[in-house]
Amino acid sequence: MARPSPTAYHLGYIVTAHAVCTASIALLFAFLIRAKLGLGAFAPAYAVITILIPILAAEPTRRREKPTQFGHANRITLFRAILISAVAALLGFNPSEDVAIATTVVAMVALLLDGLDGYVARKTDCLSDYGAQLDMELDAFFTLLLSILVYQWGYAGEWVLFCGLARYGWLLVQLFVPWFTRPLPPEPAFRRKTACVLGVGGLTLALYPWTASWFNTGFAGVATTALAVSFSIDATWLVNRRKEPLSC
Repeated sequence: MARPSPTAYHLGYIVTAHAVCTASIALLFAFLIRAKLGLGAFAPAYAVITILIPILAAEPTRRREKPTQFGHANRITLFRAILISAVAALLGFNPSEDVAIATTVVAMVALLLDGLDGYVARKTDCLSDYGAQLDMELDAFFTLLLSILVYQWGYAGEWVLFCGLARYGWLLVQLFVPWFTRPLPPEPAFRRKTACVLGVGGLTLALYPWTASWFNTGFAGVATTALAVSFSIDATWLVNRRKEPLSC
């Protein structure tokens, strides 16, 4: 008799185990960083929140899709989350030049690893909507963290917070505007990915302690412009089709 395939119920335990393990590692690193740099009392909490929010946000997709395995690609995503949690621990902290450089390097490594999880998923034939959602939720929260740090460190004005708040504002609009939930066309996916890379990359470079501060503002401006244009294109597409039936 053939063995039954793993169910989403069983995978729930696996996801929980990965979440606990990843959050524990992030918490340990946060305490070490806090002791080394003298961070605030909330630094460990920021690190753990960075791990939990993407996992919890992607959970409805996992329950709907019912994938049968977690996969190495998702483990790479969680490794990226640990790196990003170290960046989150710096919220509310004004760094020295060395710390700013180290933060930029860690954030850049997390960005470069962003393409690795998708590559591994394709190579191991474990592509899933859940994995894509988990990756997107982490990218969105990463962008929010970076935009807050760029503003907090005085490299850009309040306008840079648009980068991190845009997607969450989009989700808020969807709660009240039914036609805003229409699935976007897949064709411009490369444009959206490019905007995401420019957004995260620009914000990351904006954290580096350049000798001329206008470099920081310039990189933040590139990030904000790229994301604003991409969101505007998608919003315009939805507005133009607001009277069409959602089933089309």
